[in-house]
Amino acid sequence: MCYRLLGVLCALSACSFNADYSGTLFACGADGSCPASYVCQNARCVPTEPPPAECFAAIGAGDEHSCAIRSDGTAWCWGSNSFGQLGDGTTNDQIAPVAVVPESGTKLPRFKAIAGGDVHTCALGSDGSVWCWGNNDSGQLGNGTGEFHNPKQVPNLTGATAIASGAAHTCAIAGDGGVVCWGNNEAGQIGNNGTTNVFQPQAASGPHGVTAIAAGGDATCAVDGTKQLWCWGDNGHGQLADGTHNEHSSPNPATVHDVAGVAVGNGFSCVLSGGKVTCFGINNIGQLGSPVDNGEHVAGLAIAFAGTAVSVVARTNFACLIDNQKQVWCWGANEDFQLADTTTNDRFAPVRTSYGDALAVAAGGGHTCVLSAAGGITCSGYNGRGQLGNGHRTAQGTPQKVPGIQNAATVSAGGLSTCATLRDGTVMCWGGNDQGDLGDGTAISRSRAAPVAGLGSVQQVATGFSHACVVNQGTVECWGANNNGQLGDATNYTRGYPLTVPGLTGVTQVDAGAATTCALAGGAVSCWGQGNAGQLGNAALFDMNAPVSVMMLKPNVSSIAVGDGHVCAVQADKTVSCWGGGGGGQLGDGGFSNSSLPTVAAGLSNIEQVTAAGGFTCARNGDGGVWCWGVNNDGDLGFEINHNVGTPTQVTALSGITKIDAGGSHACAIKSGGALVCWGDSFLGEVGDGGYDVRSTPVGVAMPGNASVVDVSAGEMHTCAVLGDGSVACWGDDRFGQLGDGVLADQHPVAPQLTCP
Repeated sequence: MCYRLLGVLCALSACSFNADYSGTLFACGADGSCPASYVCQNARCVPTEPPPAECFAAIGAGDEHSCAIRSDGTAWCWGSNSFGQLGDGTTNDQIAPVAVVPESGTKLPRFKAIAGGDVHTCALGSDGSVWCWGNNDSGQLGNGTGEFHNPKQVPNLTGATAIASGAAHTCAIAGDGGVVCWGNNEAGQIGNNGTTNVFQPQAASGPHGVTAIAAGGDATCAVDGTKQLWCWGDNGHGQLADGTHNEHSSPNPATVHDVAGVAVGNGFSCVLSGGKVTCFGINNIGQLGSPVDNGEHVAGLAIAFAGTAVSVVARTNFACLIDNQKQVWCWGANEDFQLADTTTNDRFAPVRTSYGDALAVAAGGGHTCVLSAAGGITCSGYNGRGQLGNGHRTAQGTPQKVPGIQNAATVSAGGLSTCATLRDGTVMCWGGNDQGDLGDGTAISRSRAAPVAGLGSVQQVATGFSHACVVNQGTVECWGANNNGQLGDATNYTRGYPLTVPGLTGVTQVDAGAATTCALAGGAVSCWGQGNAGQLGNAALFDMNAPVSVMMLKPNVSSIAVGDGHVCAVQADKTVSCWGGGGGGQLGDGGFSNSSLPTVAAGLSNIEQVTAAGGFTCARNGDGGVWCWGVNNDGDLGFEINHNVGTPTQVTALSGITKIDAGGSHACAIKSGGALVCWGDSFLGEVGDGGYDVRSTPVGVAMPGNASVVDVSAGEMHTCAVLGDGSVACWGDDRFGQLGDGVLADQHPVAPQLTCP
């Protein structure tokens, strides 16, 4: 059988299958066939997953971590560990399961159940004791104050029969059949008639004879021996199933009866009764399992699926059930394949997943793990912190070298892909390719760098969200998505290969935003693509699929920068003019309104470079100083002000800067001497200092081998840099292969690397 390598047919005798683990360099055969030990998934040959070890009795999931109880009663966890929620005594993320270990001098019981909060974990011992570890800022560990990276026993609690964790609170069914809770209580989720955080177990004021308990977000629900449902805590979306939006700080009877099970997510809940599931609360992305509308439903909506439900679970914004045939059905958010239906489509009605023979389901923040009746565990969904446990994470918090690139000149990080120009004038790209982003003639995403077809003598490359353009001997060539006309070829057809933009000559620079492109030639600026906010600068508010001249801009521009919805230019007098979307202050003219014609950014002089991003702008002057303005939700501007800024403001922490670049909600700057600093949102590690939190002021980013940086590009949620030796390093989001390290998001469930005793 012959397979296509990068879209090129090979003869049978010449075929070679030296695929890496991701298999992204190989397309399936025309009949869907692949080499031995590979399987065809979405047109790619990927290695078959090893079967799961079958010796586990329970599973649990937190926001970005997962845990399991092995048949010998030991606990194992994997994924995010910033607060010690894995219980291994460290704060290091783990991409494969590690054993939960006791503190010196402490002996752990045999565990039988485990539950994860956002960043803490609790386990139930066979002896009825409860042990917790991880973050404790609200008292969710139940043993006083202090963060613990190893299990600590919850005091004054014995004979517990079940546990449940919300975002930052924990509850248990006590030996007497009552409910005890501890932790965050701002919405009354502890159920003690108060709203003050509780640092040790405290009894909820009823119910009694409890048989099931669930917690999620800032709410708690329990089922008593009469099958009556009781709920308390946040009820802002009607999730407490009492027909109101009234918050309750003590258990309140719900309007549903004959309840066999309950699950609580963030702003919604689901109830199992008579084999049917009814959900209450918010439904903006299908959390209630119904396409009725995207509003709130305090009276509840019954979901429709073929079968009889026996259990239900929920997490942040999705839910799943197991039916009486041991099939798993899920609904709600699905952007990271967490619903295991091989798509990233949110589901407003239950969809049957690829899971079968299911005994239990654990729902995390954006991932799902299923325990089979045979004792095996498989997981699907977001894997940025290693929460799938299969050894391949899809986000990197520190720079990693891109294999196969040794002579890079420049780099451009876009929305879902990355491209680099080499010193010989060729271009290599990698990452998401659904819209032909990589210019190789296919729509197959690639996590390894490969050449763009037919390009040579390229001086510069610019990547947008799903398209790219180059300057090639004074002309512009573009490829990729073209729904807004961003390729400039007078059509709206997506192109998988580079095509020349007609009518442009003498071009010295091109830049690409979300769906807009601009070029600089002879000091004049032309733009094309999306124009709904006036970002084409031609006094119009509609798209153009061929270049138009920017009006009222002197033909003496020295450089341009295109953001998601606005454009800026440095003029010969070293001032800055901007146009397009300005609702966040990103035009710098002191206002917060759009402008379809260039407007001067206030108070800037001696500017050498400008960069535009999603909702903010930064400029560098000839002395190496930096000014930023616009949206500042996540530290975007590099200084600690938590509101938008409409006029350029100096980033006083920066000096001696030689280049800046802004991405979705973060930015980076190269200092004289080649050191790199970055700031802003780092949820996916895009700042690069090893953390995953907002950095509101610049922090240093260490390159592999402490190499110097000669070029940097901030993408939507990832960043790449060219190092002094011509190599490229990338960090941040890697779900689409945009870091070039051979990793892609898993579209099917994978088995954590767990072993049996």
